[in-house]
Amino acid sequence: MKAKKEKYITQKHWHKFSYNSSEWQMYLDSALAIEPKYAYLWQQKSMPNFKSGKYYDGMKFLNKAVEYDTLAWLGYRGFMKCVFMKDYANAITDLKAIYKKRPIDQIMDHSFPFWIGISYLKLGKLDSADYYLGLSVNNSLLKGKEAVHYVDWFYWGLTKYKQKKYKEALSYLENAMAQNSHFPDAEYYKAMVLLQINQKEAAKVLLVQAKTNIEAGYRMNEDNESYVNYPYQITTFEIDEVLAKL
Repeated sequence: MKAKKEKYITQKHWHKFSYNSSEWQMYLDSALAIEPKYAYLWQQKSMPNFKSGKYYDGMKFLNKAVEYDTLAWLGYRGFMKCVFMKDYANAITDLKAIYKKRPIDQIMDHSFPFWIGISYLKLGKLDSADYYLGLSVNNSLLKGKEAVHYVDWFYWGLTKYKQKKYKEALSYLENAMAQNSHFPDAEYYKAMVLLQINQKEAAKVLLVQAKTNIEAGYRMNEDNESYVNYPYQITTFEIDEVLAKL
């Protein structure tokens, strides 16, 4: 039985085909007929469904992966609930549970507190968002400022903006922009802060710059942006709406 499992893991027959193809699912089903409790195979079945917007089917298969290997896939499920399904309350439940077990691990290049913080931010629980996003940043700062991901600075700055703590918001958003000089989302929210402190002309410049960057194809550079918008990710529509009022 172990040899059969290794055959499907090492050869990955389904990877010879597009993940949206029927062959991808057919080969995985063949593998699962032999190893029905092999969590990785269930995750591989779930992934194409999420990427094509079939969230119900994706979660059905992903739940199987979590059932058979909780440590490996609970954090991934929390990420999927946060970013793809926008199911923030249940994302927090998964992410807190795995954070207790694997406090220094990451999912999709970010810490578990990072995703917990974003989920709280979307729920409007700003103090909790501030705590967890701050925890993510400060844990990275132990390795040096360069170890902090610019998207961490962005979401923490966004939280400070929503808390009306504009000085801190500007500082954190500027940290994000220092690491990514073509970051339209950070430029947009920095402009929103500037408007709150009556710096209208500077805000206009940033809004135009943000629009130019989006039209040039610049984004957050997160792995799954091709399939889903990340929380608070902006479009030219939001920018034009603000510019029209200035």
